[in-house]
Amino acid sequence: MNSFFKYLGGDKNIWVIALLLSVISVVSVFSFIPILVKVKGLSYSYLFFKHFILLLLGLGIMYAVHKVPIKVFSRLSKIFFYLAIVLLVLTMLVGESVNGADRWLKIPFVPFSFQTSDFAKLALIIYLAKQLIKRKDQFNDFKVVARYILLPIGLVIFLILPSNLSTAVLVGLISFVMLVLARFPWKWIGASVAAVLIMFSILLGIAKISPDVLPRVETWRMRIVRMVDDESAMDPNENMQINNALTAIKNGAFTFKNGRLYGPELPGNGVLKHYIPEAYADFYFAALVEEGGLPTAIFIIMLYLWLFYRFIKTALAADNDFATLVVLGIAFMVISQALVNMMVSTKLMPVTGQNMPLLSMGGTSAWFTCIAFGIVLGISRENKKESPTKDSANKLDESSDKKSETNE
Repeated sequence: MNSFFKYLGGDKNIWVIALLLSVISVVSVFSFIPILVKVKGLSYSYLFFKHFILLLLGLGIMYAVHKVPIKVFSRLSKIFFYLAIVLLVLTMLVGESVNGADRWLKIPFVPFSFQTSDFAKLALIIYLAKQLIKRKDQFNDFKVVARYILLPIGLVIFLILPSNLSTAVLVGLISFVMLVLARFPWKWIGASVAAVLIMFSILLGIAKISPDVLPRVETWRMRIVRMVDDESAMDPNENMQINNALTAIKNGAFTFKNGRLYGPELPGNGVLKHYIPEAYADFYFAALVEEGGLPTAIFIIMLYLWLFYRFIKTALAADNDFATLVVLGIAFMVISQALVNMMVSTKLMPVTGQNMPLLSMGGTSAWFTCIAFGIVLGISRENKKESPTKDSANKLDESSDKKSETNE
């Protein structure tokens, strides 16, 4: 087993977690797709093998990416960013509409589409890490930070916002974390956050006065209202998704009834997965708890926390600041996406669409998660290559010190 992970290269803990999440995904998604079979009229076997093959290809992509030196990503950071902007604009113009939002872009000559925002998140992390390191001596020059740091962040958020509020917010939070970690001046961070909040408040105000002008913004506003307003929460038609998700979580609880202990529904026996529209994706956590109960939920949370810890450890062991910032950005991206899925399923935040990384049925979105994992694994592989050299250097220094002491 050790020789196997040695062949793979990189942090074996990350490899184990990635493989374990993939196995859980294949098993659980097969159980969570009845509503997709019903709505789309597709067979279980087709959906299962499609997900399995896409995930298998994703692991292959992860392995290939982890062989690429981090300096290559540094050199290509601007190209990735410009490509992301072009793809986001194309999505706005010719993207496929899903739930009233243009989020998907068709890949030519193949029967697949992908969310350009998934690529844009990763491209921005790489670009921002490069610019924060490159411009650190110019942080007090507003023209420089506005052109190379603040405006690119704002542009990505602006292009994602019309179709996907939650992803735009996540991009903003990831950028905020990276700016803080890079010791970016708080005066620019504060001004940027204030500008975003003012703009968002204006959009919500316009949507309230004239809902037809900005229908997508009105959807955001009503989701927030339904979450905080008790009267709105009583309407079963308006809150079908979240009510079914909460009931699914309740079904996964251990209860005593008539002197007997009743547990979760067990895999394959869930009831609410037939009624939650996105049980295999946006409400994955709710379906998971219904069939696996609290122990399964704790196990999944611990896996993500362990993954986050290994990412942080890889970042701190990196020999250059660019690699450190990239890994920290990816770590926050993965853990925040998982948290959003859990919080939506438990009504701790408004309903929105975020997959559980490497668990939900995401198709090509899983590929971008695998690419992110591959980048982190590549950095950890380089860290391990450099550590023997460092140890040898330290031993050489120690021996030279001993010789000098002997001569004295």
